[in-house]
Amino acid sequence: MKSEWFDTALSNSGFMHSLLSVTALHMFVFGKGTAKTILHHRAKAISAVNKALSSQDRTVRFSDANLGAVFNLLTVEEGLMMPHFKEEAKYDEQPNAMMMHLNGLREMLHLRGGLKAVGTNRILQAFILWYVTPLT
Repeated sequence: MKSEWFDTALSNSGFMHSLLSVTALHMFVFGKGTAKTILHHRAKAISAVNKALSSQDRTVRFSDANLGAVFNLLTVEEGLMMPHFKEEAKYDEQPNAMMMHLNGLREMLHLRGGLKAVGTNRILQAFILWYVTPLT
């Protein structure tokens, strides 16, 4: 996990800020963080992802790091919809942000060649697979 997940974060600001946003959300839920920290890192991650998506280089647009950042942002958006967060932080900035990140992730995966094409980062591949596999 260190080489595939954290090393990616160390080399990509969008992915790093998305992880920091996820971490800040976790801390907030357990009473140790602030909504401001979550939203700060979320904004930095979105900015970096958008910059990568505007790159002329396809490998940058659909890199493991960019896919991972969008995946992490999706999980943050879902977390921001939790009643605990809504009650405590009064968050209602972008009600459709979760669907935007989900649709963006789907499109990025499609353009990359599907989930199978993410084989270079097995942790990311597994996280996405677990996310999309319905519980029965």
